[in-house]
Formats: sequence, C-alpha cells, structure tokens
Amino acid sequence: MKRVAGFLLLLCLVAVPLAASLNSDATKLAGLLADTQGKATISAQTWKAIANEATTYAGRLYLHRTPKVSDDVKAARKHVLEMHTAAEKGDADGAKAHAGMALPYVYKVIDATK
Repeated sequence: MKRVAGFLLLLCLVAVPLAASLNSDATKLAGLLADTQGKATISAQTWKAIANEATTYAGRLYLHRTPKVSDDVKAARKHVLEMHTAAEKGDADGAKAHAGMALPYVYKVIDATK
C-alpha cells in the first residue's frame, strides 16, 4: 500500500509541472502566432526567426502532450512546420496562412490545460 501511495505522490508531483509547462508553451505559441496575423509587413528574415521560435514551442507541446490534447497538438505542430517551410522559402503569405491555421488548435490546447 505504501508503494502505491508513494507512486501516486510521485505521479502527482511530475504531472502538475508538465501540465503547467504545456499551458505555458501553448500560451507563448498562441501569442507569437497571433502577432503575425495583423496588417504589418513582416520581413523574410523576421518570418524565419518567428518560424524558428514557433517550431521550438510546437516541439515542446508535442513532447509534453497528453491524450486529452494530442490531436490538437499534432494539428498545430503540422501547421507550424508548414509555416516554417514557407518562411524558409520566403513565402510570407504562406507562412502567415499556416500561422493562422495553427491558432485554433493552440487555443484548444490552452483551454484544455487551464
């Protein structure tokens, strides 16, 4: 019985920080993606930097995903990777479009991890 209680305590101590990390990374990613959706012109170099940072956050989400948000994380990551590919090719319109497509999935992750 003590082993089970110890295991459950350890699981709780590990799971809470992972959920907090998931929400934090999703919030940062959402802010980054939302900032790209305005009317301002973003240079090709800036798109590459934004795409690199977004890819980092999407990777963290993928690493820490839970079954509850797995599908949304995978969809968001797919669009972020497509945004990165477009940014590397200098396709600002494509990068902006994929950033916008990723946003609803990231918002779902944020809502599910509150």
